[in-house]
Amino acid sequence: MKSFISFSGGVESTTMCVLFGGKADAIFADTGYEHEELYKRLDIVESWCKSFHRPDFTLHRIRSKHGTLPEYIRREVFYPSFTARFCTRKFKIEPIDEFLEQFKDEGCELLIGLNYGEQDRITKGHGNKPFVQYRYPLADNKLTREACITILKRTGLYPNFPPYMKRGGCVRCFYKSKKEYEAMSLLNPGEFKVVEDLENELQTLSKDDRKRNRYFSILPNIKMSDIREQAAASLFKAEEVYATINDTTACGVFCNR
Repeated sequence: MKSFISFSGGVESTTMCVLFGGKADAIFADTGYEHEELYKRLDIVESWCKSFHRPDFTLHRIRSKHGTLPEYIRREVFYPSFTARFCTRKFKIEPIDEFLEQFKDEGCELLIGLNYGEQDRITKGHGNKPFVQYRYPLADNKLTREACITILKRTGLYPNFPPYMKRGGCVRCFYKSKKEYEAMSLLNPGEFKVVEDLENELQTLSKDDRKRNRYFSILPNIKMSDIREQAAASLFKAEEVYATINDTTACGVFCNR
C-alpha cells in the first residue's frame, strides 16, 4: 500500500518526514499564495529526505483545479475569512483528495500531523475517502509538539520561520494578527505589498456589477495601508517587537503543521 505524508512545512509534518520518510512520500497542496520561505522549505526537506532516507523520495507539489487562491479570489470577488474558510477546503483538502484518487483501486494511507494532545481534532473536516486509511502517527506514538521540536533541532530541520509566518505559510492567512502583518511590512515589504495590492484591487472588483458601499478590508476595521504606516512609525526594531508573537497551530490541519 502506498503511503503519503500530508506536508505543510511546519513542525509536525516535517517530523513525520524525518520519522516516516523512509517508506512514505510527501504531498504539499500549494495555494499559489505561499510565502517564499515556505517554498524554500519544501526543497530543504525534500533534499534531506533524499539524502538520509532514499534517493527516490518525492515531495509532490500539487494545486487545486480552481487555479491559485489569488486567481479564485479575483474571479469570485470573495476573500476567505473565519466565517468562510473555503481556502482550506478548496485549496488544501480537495487537491489532496484528488491526488489520492489515482490509488483508489489498491488503496493508500495518508499520515496527518496531529500531535499527542490534539486527539480532539482527529477526523474533523478531513478523512472522508473510503479507499484512504487516515493515520495520525504522532498522536498514536504520544509525540507532543515539544518532542517534535526536539527531534527537528537535533536533525537541523527546525523551521525558523520569520514571525509573520507563525500562523501558516500563506502570504495572507486570515489567522494572521495585526501584529504579524506589521512584522511582515517591516521584515518583508515585498510580500506585504502583494497583500496590500490585492486588498486595494478588491475595491475595484464587483460581481454582477454590484458596487461596494464601504471599503472592504482583509482584517476587520483596518486597512493594510494603515498597518504599513503604523509599523513604519514604530520606534522599535521589528525583530525585537515581534519576537513575542505566539507560535500557534490554530489554522487548519493541512496548514502550518
